[in-house]
Amino acid sequence: MKIILNSLLFAFLAYFFSPLFNSGIASGKDKDIIIYKKDIIIRSDELKAGSKKDKDAEEFKPIEKTAEKKQEAPSLDIVDKYLKEGKKYEARNILSDLFINKKIPEKQKEIKELLDKLNEELIFSSSPFPDATMYTVQAGDIMARIAKQFNTNYELIIRINNKSPTRLNIGDKLKILTGKTKLLISKSDFTLTLLLNDHYVKQYRIGTGKNDKTPVGTFEVKNKMKDPTWYSPNGGIFPYGHPENILGTRWIGFKDKPDLYGYGIHGTTLPDSIGTASSNGCVRMLNSDVEELYDFVTLDTEIIIQR
Repeated sequence: MKIILNSLLFAFLAYFFSPLFNSGIASGKDKDIIIYKKDIIIRSDELKAGSKKDKDAEEFKPIEKTAEKKQEAPSLDIVDKYLKEGKKYEARNILSDLFINKKIPEKQKEIKELLDKLNEELIFSSSPFPDATMYTVQAGDIMARIAKQFNTNYELIIRINNKSPTRLNIGDKLKILTGKTKLLISKSDFTLTLLLNDHYVKQYRIGTGKNDKTPVGTFEVKNKMKDPTWYSPNGGIFPYGHPENILGTRWIGFKDKPDLYGYGIHGTTLPDSIGTASSNGCVRMLNSDVEELYDFVTLDTEIIIQR
C-alpha cells in the first residue's frame, strides 16, 4: 500500500512541477534534483552524464578497418607521358628509380635500354642538362683549371664536349656536370652502376674476386692512376705494358681499412674474366669501360659494394 501511495505522490509532483522545469526555473539546481525511477534513485546530473556518455560511445564507435588496398607496381605510363611532353630529364629520373630499386623486375632490361638512350643525350653530349653548368671560356682558361673549379676531371669535360685538351677558344661553351658521383657494385650480378646525384648514368659488367675475396661495404677513393704498375701478391713488380701486368689501362684505388688494403677497380688484360669471380679481390672492368668510369670518379666518390 505504501509503495502505491508513493507512486501516486511522485506522479502528482511530476505533473505539477513539470511546467516549472520546462520553463527553466529549475536550471542551475539540476544537481539537487533527485528523480525516482522505479526502485533506483538517480541524480539528474548523473542521468545527463550517462546520456552524454552513451551518445559519445555511439559517436566514437570503433570503425572496422577495411583491408588495405594492395599497392600496385609503378607504371611506365607517366614516363611515356613525360617523353611525349619533351620532359626527358624527368622521365630519366623516374626510370632511374625504377631500375635501381628493381620496382618492375620483369622490365629491367627494357628500362635500362631506355635509360642508356636518354643519357646519351642528357649526359654524354654537350647539350644543356639540369645537373650541369654551361661555362663560357675566358681568356687564360685551361681545362685543368676549369675542372678544379667545378670539382670534376678535365677528361670528363673533354669527353662530353668532344673537345681537344689543348685547344680552347674564348667564348666557347662547355657543359660541366655538377654534383656527386657514386658507384654501386653488385657481386651477385657482376655489375657496377654509376650514379650522378643518385640518378643512373650507366651500368657496366665487371669481374670480382674468387672465393668471395671482394669485400662488401662502403669505400672511399684513395688514388687514381693511368697505365698503372702492378704489385703482384707474389712479390713481383710489373710496369704497365709488361706481359705479367694484368691491371689494364686504369686504376682506382680504395682507402685502406683494417685488414682490407690494396683493393681497387681496374681494367684488365683478361677480358674473358668479366662476369666471373676470378680476381684476387679487386673489381675488374673492360679497359674501355674503366677509362670512361675513370673520367667520372673523383676523390669524394662513394663506392658501395654489396653481395
